[in-house]
Amino acid sequence: MADERAGRDAGTAEAILDAAEPLFGSQGFAATTIKQIGAAAGLNPALIYYYFGSKEELYRALLNRLFGTLAERGTERLANVSSPQEAIRVLLALQSETMMRSPSLPRILAREMADHGAAHAQEGIAHLSATLFARLHALIQHGQAAGTFRADLDARFAAISTVSLIPYFHIANPAVAILMGETQPPGRELSEAYARHAAEFVLAALAPAQGAES
Repeated sequence: MADERAGRDAGTAEAILDAAEPLFGSQGFAATTIKQIGAAAGLNPALIYYYFGSKEELYRALLNRLFGTLAERGTERLANVSSPQEAIRVLLALQSETMMRSPSLPRILAREMADHGAAHAQEGIAHLSATLFARLHALIQHGQAAGTFRADLDARFAAISTVSLIPYFHIANPAVAILMGETQPPGRELSEAYARHAAEFVLAALAPAQGAES
Protein backbone atom coordinates (compact mmCIF):
# COMPACT_ATOMS: atom_id res chain seq x y z
CA MET A 1 0.00 0.00 0.00
CA ALA A 2 2.78 2.41 0.89
CA ASP A 3 4.50 1.67 -2.45
CA GLU A 4 1.27 2.43 -4.32
CA ARG A 5 1.13 5.88 -2.66
CA ALA A 6 4.82 6.68 -3.18
CA GLY A 7 4.32 8.53 -6.45
CA ARG A 8 1.41 10.69 -5.35
CA ASP A 9 1.64 14.43 -5.04
CA ALA A 10 3.97 15.35 -2.19
CA GLY A 11 2.44 18.80 -1.91
CA THR A 12 -0.99 17.39 -1.14
CA ALA A 13 0.47 14.98 1.41
CA GLU A 14 2.27 17.87 3.13
CA ALA A 15 -0.93 19.94 3.14
CA ILE A 16 -2.76 17.09 4.85
CA LEU A 17 -0.03 16.82 7.49
CA ASP A 18 -0.07 20.59 7.97
CA ALA A 19 -3.81 20.49 8.59
CA ALA A 20 -3.57 17.49 10.91
CA GLU A 21 -0.78 18.84 13.12
CA PRO A 22 -2.75 21.47 15.11
CA LEU A 23 -5.73 19.11 15.43
CA PHE A 24 -3.65 16.31 16.90
CA GLY A 25 -1.95 18.86 19.13
CA SER A 26 -5.15 20.34 20.54
CA GLN A 27 -7.37 17.23 20.62
CA GLY A 28 -5.05 14.25 20.73
CA PHE A 29 -5.01 11.20 18.47
CA ALA A 30 -8.24 9.55 19.61
CA ALA A 31 -10.45 12.65 19.40
CA THR A 32 -9.21 13.82 16.01
CA THR A 33 -11.14 12.49 13.02
CA ILE A 34 -10.29 12.15 9.36
CA LYS A 35 -13.37 14.26 8.62
CA GLN A 36 -11.96 17.11 10.72
CA ILE A 37 -8.59 16.84 9.01
CA GLY A 38 -10.26 16.88 5.60
CA ALA A 39 -12.25 19.98 6.51
CA ALA A 40 -9.12 21.74 7.78
CA ALA A 41 -7.22 20.83 4.61
CA GLY A 42 -10.13 21.64 2.31
CA LEU A 43 -10.09 18.09 0.96
CA ASN A 44 -12.51 15.21 0.67
CA PRO A 45 -11.76 12.83 3.58
CA ALA A 46 -11.59 9.97 1.07
CA LEU A 47 -8.51 11.62 -0.43
CA ILE A 48 -6.76 11.41 2.94
CA TYR A 49 -7.25 7.65 2.99
CA TYR A 50 -5.94 7.59 -0.58
CA TYR A 51 -2.70 9.20 0.61
CA PHE A 52 -2.23 7.66 4.05
CA GLY A 53 -4.47 4.62 4.30
CA SER A 54 -5.57 5.24 7.90
CA LYS A 55 -5.59 7.84 10.64
CA GLU A 56 -2.86 5.95 12.46
CA GLU A 57 -0.64 5.91 9.39
CA LEU A 58 -1.19 9.65 8.95
CA TYR A 59 -0.33 10.26 12.61
CA ARG A 60 2.86 8.21 12.36
CA ALA A 61 3.82 10.11 9.23
CA LEU A 62 3.32 13.39 11.08
CA LEU A 63 5.51 12.26 13.98
CA ASN A 64 8.17 11.02 11.57
CA ARG A 65 8.11 14.39 9.81
CA LEU A 66 8.49 16.30 13.08
CA PHE A 67 11.40 14.21 14.30
CA GLY A 68 12.94 13.99 10.83
CA THR A 69 12.87 17.75 10.37
CA LEU A 70 14.56 18.30 13.72
CA ALA A 71 17.21 15.67 12.93
CA GLU A 72 17.89 17.12 9.49
CA ARG A 73 18.17 20.73 10.65
CA GLY A 74 20.24 19.80 13.66
CA THR A 75 22.66 17.69 11.64
CA GLU A 76 23.11 20.55 9.16
CA ARG A 77 23.76 23.12 11.87
CA LEU A 78 26.15 20.92 13.80
CA ALA A 79 28.15 19.97 10.72
CA ASN A 80 30.58 22.88 10.97
CA VAL A 81 30.60 23.76 14.66
CA SER A 82 34.05 24.51 16.05
CA SER A 83 33.62 23.17 19.59
CA PRO A 84 31.35 21.04 21.80
CA GLN A 85 30.33 24.22 23.64
CA GLU A 86 29.17 25.85 20.43
CA ALA A 87 27.33 22.67 19.47
CA ILE A 88 25.27 22.76 22.65
CA ARG A 89 24.35 26.42 22.10
CA VAL A 90 23.39 25.69 18.49
CA LEU A 91 21.32 22.63 19.38
CA LEU A 92 19.31 24.28 22.15
CA ALA A 93 18.66 27.33 19.97
CA LEU A 94 17.40 24.99 17.24
CA GLN A 95 15.12 23.14 19.67
CA SER A 96 13.61 26.44 20.83
CA GLU A 97 13.19 27.66 17.26
CA THR A 98 11.49 24.39 16.27
CA MET A 99 9.06 24.51 19.20
CA MET A 100 8.14 28.12 18.41
CA ARG A 101 7.74 27.40 14.69
CA SER A 102 5.49 24.41 15.39
CA PRO A 103 3.51 25.33 18.54
CA SER A 104 1.51 22.11 18.33
CA LEU A 105 4.67 20.03 18.62
CA PRO A 106 5.05 20.23 22.44
CA ARG A 107 1.42 19.18 22.94
CA ILE A 108 1.73 16.33 20.44
CA LEU A 109 4.86 15.06 22.19
CA ALA A 110 3.27 15.28 25.63
CA ARG A 111 0.09 13.51 24.50
CA GLU A 112 2.00 10.79 22.66
CA MET A 113 4.20 10.02 25.68
CA ALA A 114 1.35 10.12 28.20
CA ASP A 115 -1.37 8.43 26.15
CA HIS A 116 0.56 5.97 23.99
CA GLY A 117 3.96 5.43 25.62
CA ALA A 118 5.64 6.67 22.42
CA ALA A 119 4.20 3.70 20.49
CA HIS A 120 3.54 5.79 17.38
CA ALA A 121 6.82 7.71 17.66
CA GLN A 122 9.29 4.84 17.89
CA GLU A 123 10.46 5.13 14.29
CA GLY A 124 10.93 8.90 14.53
CA ILE A 125 12.71 8.68 17.88
CA ALA A 126 14.98 5.91 16.58
CA HIS A 127 15.92 8.12 13.63
CA LEU A 128 16.62 11.05 15.94
CA SER A 129 18.67 8.78 18.21
CA ALA A 130 20.82 7.56 15.33
CA THR A 131 21.46 11.05 13.96
CA LEU A 132 21.21 14.19 16.07
CA PHE A 133 21.32 12.57 19.52
CA ALA A 134 24.25 10.37 18.51
CA ARG A 135 26.08 13.47 17.29
CA LEU A 136 25.44 15.30 20.57
CA HIS A 137 26.57 12.26 22.58
CA ALA A 138 29.79 12.09 20.57
CA LEU A 139 30.43 15.80 20.99
CA ILE A 140 30.07 15.53 24.77
CA GLN A 141 32.47 12.59 24.81
CA HIS A 142 34.89 14.62 22.70
CA GLY A 143 34.68 17.47 25.21
CA GLN A 144 35.34 15.02 28.03
CA ALA A 145 38.36 13.56 26.25
CA ALA A 146 39.71 17.07 25.63
CA GLY A 147 39.24 18.07 29.26
CA THR A 148 36.74 20.83 28.52
CA PHE A 149 33.86 18.81 30.02
CA ARG A 150 33.75 16.82 33.25
CA ALA A 151 34.92 13.27 32.69
CA ASP A 152 33.03 11.88 35.69
CA LEU A 153 29.61 12.31 34.08
CA ASP A 154 27.86 9.65 32.01
CA ALA A 155 27.80 11.21 28.53
CA ARG A 156 24.45 9.56 27.78
CA PHE A 157 22.83 11.16 30.81
CA ALA A 158 24.44 14.48 29.97
CA ALA A 159 23.04 14.32 26.44
CA ILE A 160 19.54 13.46 27.71
CA SER A 161 19.68 16.28 30.26
CA THR A 162 20.74 18.66 27.50
CA VAL A 163 17.88 17.85 25.14
CA SER A 164 15.25 17.73 27.92
CA LEU A 165 15.38 21.36 29.03
CA ILE A 166 13.81 23.09 26.02
CA PRO A 167 10.90 20.65 25.43
CA TYR A 168 9.88 20.84 29.09
CA PHE A 169 9.79 24.64 28.99
CA HIS A 170 7.37 24.51 26.05
CA ILE A 171 5.30 21.50 27.16
CA ALA A 172 4.81 23.07 30.60
CA ASN A 173 4.31 26.55 29.14
CA PRO A 174 1.22 27.44 31.21
CA ALA A 175 2.90 26.29 34.43
CA VAL A 176 6.08 28.15 33.50
CA ALA A 177 4.06 31.36 33.17
CA ILE A 178 2.64 30.92 36.67
CA LEU A 179 6.03 30.06 38.16
CA MET A 180 7.56 33.16 36.59
CA GLY A 181 4.73 35.42 37.67
CA GLU A 182 3.68 36.15 34.09
CA THR A 183 0.07 36.72 33.04
CA GLN A 184 0.56 35.09 29.62
CA PRO A 185 2.53 32.02 28.48
CA PRO A 186 6.11 32.92 27.49
CA GLY A 187 6.36 34.46 24.02
CA ARG A 188 9.25 34.49 21.53
CA GLU A 189 11.49 36.91 23.41
CA LEU A 190 11.28 35.04 26.71
CA SER A 191 11.57 31.65 24.99
CA GLU A 192 14.74 32.71 23.19
CA ALA A 193 16.17 34.10 26.43
CA TYR A 194 15.42 30.78 28.16
CA ALA A 195 17.15 28.85 25.35
CA ARG A 196 20.29 30.93 25.87
CA HIS A 197 20.05 30.40 29.62
CA ALA A 198 19.55 26.65 29.18
CA ALA A 199 22.68 26.38 27.04
CA GLU A 200 24.80 28.22 29.59
CA PHE A 201 23.23 26.15 32.38
CA VAL A 202 24.25 22.93 30.62
CA LEU A 203 27.75 24.21 29.92
CA ALA A 204 28.20 25.24 33.56
CA ALA A 205 27.13 21.76 34.66
CA LEU A 206 29.56 20.14 32.21
CA ALA A 207 32.53 22.37 33.02
CA PRO A 208 35.34 20.79 35.07
CA ALA A 209 35.66 22.02 38.64
CA GLN A 210 38.15 24.85 39.06
CA GLY A 211 41.60 23.47 39.70
CA ALA A 212 40.74 20.07 38.21
CA GLU A 213 43.31 18.55 35.91
CA SER A 214 42.51 18.67 32.21
